Amino acid sequence: MSIVHKSVPKATPDGPRTRAEFTSCPISTTTLVVTAEGELDACNARALVDYVERSLGSCSRLIVDLRDLQFFGTSGFSVLHNVNVSCSRRGTTWVVIPGGEVDRLLRICDPGGGLPVARSLETAIAAVVRGPRRHLRMLPRA
Repeated sequence: MSIVHKSVPKATPDGPRTRAEFTSCPISTTTLVVTAEGELDACNARALVDYVERSLGSCSRLIVDLRDLQFFGTSGFSVLHNVNVSCSRRGTTWVVIPGGEVDRLLRICDPGGGLPVARSLETAIAAVVRGPRRHLRMLPRA
């Protein structure tokens, strides 16, 4: 079963500008794959975060596949950060599969490799099954 969410129409009266389309597909009882296609920018970035959070349900493993994005604006990095925080809060192991557009931004915004990244669906599945490298932890105020 897959769920489809279109953030905005695929075409506008001004031309064939493609926006984002999100789909989710469980690949096991504990693992969900969320895919984004099109363009992710400031207009629809929050929609992807909301879609991921609504779709997770009781899954303890998440793969975010962004290989089919033709545009990934700087607000996309905030999406990945928000997904990371949300998954840490829930104890969900997650990984992102970046495409060229996402890779470009990660080289700039995450040069230390703080976000969990896999290069293929196969390595992403292996990564979430293996478990998290680390989860964020809230530290008590001193």
